[in-house]
Order: sequence, then C-alpha cells, then structure tokens
Amino acid sequence: MLNMVLAITWGMATGVFTVANLAVGFALGFVILRFARPVLGPATYYRKVPLAIRFTVRYIWDLFLANFRVAYDVLMPGTLAASRKANVASRQRVATVPPSRHPVLSDVENLRAPLAAESYISPGVLAIPLDARTDAEIALLANLITLTPGSVSLDVSEDRSLLYIHAMYIDGGDVEAYRRDVKENLERRVLELLR
Repeated sequence: MLNMVLAITWGMATGVFTVANLAVGFALGFVILRFARPVLGPATYYRKVPLAIRFTVRYIWDLFLANFRVAYDVLMPGTLAASRKANVASRQRVATVPPSRHPVLSDVENLRAPLAAESYISPGVLAIPLDARTDAEIALLANLITLTPGSVSLDVSEDRSLLYIHAMYIDGGDVEAYRRDVKENLERRVLELLR
C-alpha cells in the first residue's frame, strides 16, 4: 500500500496522471522503500515485486505464443499436414511425374487436414495433480490456464488434488510432457508468487 501511496504522491507532485508516469512513481517508491527497509522492518514485498514482474512478462509471452499458434491453426487449417503430404507424394513421384503435374491438395482436403491423423492438433482431457492447496492458488492457476488460448480448466476434484483441463495441443500425444510443462512452468510460478 505504501508503494501505491508513493506512486500517487509522485503523480501529484509532477501533475501528470498517466500510466507511464505512475509506473515511474511506483518504481521510485519501490527504490525508496528498499532503502528504508531497516526502518520499516523485514518484508517479503521486496522479493514479491520482482517475482510478479517476471511472472507477468513470462505469462504475456506464453499468451502471445498460444494466440499465435491458435490463430495460425484457424487461418491456415491443416497447412503443416498438407505440406507434409505434398512433400512425401512429390518425393515418391519426382522421377515419373513432370513438375507441372505434382499433386496439389484440394480445398476440401485442406479443410479436413486438421482432423487428419498427421495434423499437429492433438486435443485431450487430462488430470493434473495439484501442489496448490488454497482456493486462491487453485483459482489463479485454473483461470490462467483458461485465459491461455488452446486450453480450458474444466473442474477440480472433490479432494482438490486434481485439476481437469482440456488441452487443444498435446504435442505428439505426450500427456506426461504436457503435465510436466504445466506443473514446472505455470503452477510453480503461481505458487512462488502467492506463498
């Protein structure tokens, strides 16, 4: 709270109430509070602010990548699967078919490609064992998973030890790798931030 008061005080002192100016005031307030630490006493605040900033930056980057992946899949359905099919077919027939007659997939085949076995979309519902115990930890983790395109939190088990999610992209069908990714990246960072 004291850091917010210092940020607002900075805004009043400069007479400029923009997000950028208040962010500068927040940063200056953090530095002031850091130097005043011997007077104010020990606090986890000085460790949590850098953690929160790193968490936010990393989550925004993950969000960008997930958005890009889903957007690419929507705009170019089956492109990867179709190009693999075309490459295999052209390599098999390169000696016998003139270049102008190489196989080309029709629009209907392109629309069906995401549903084909060789498509890189591999959806599934899976249970992730939770280290998060409090309602706030579980709710934050579930909401961050749901906010990420391509994944949705479905339910929490009655004993609150499992989180059920639907994932659109389980790469290579490796459920354990997906679980490990959620546990080591997202859940670990949420617990660091909240504990």
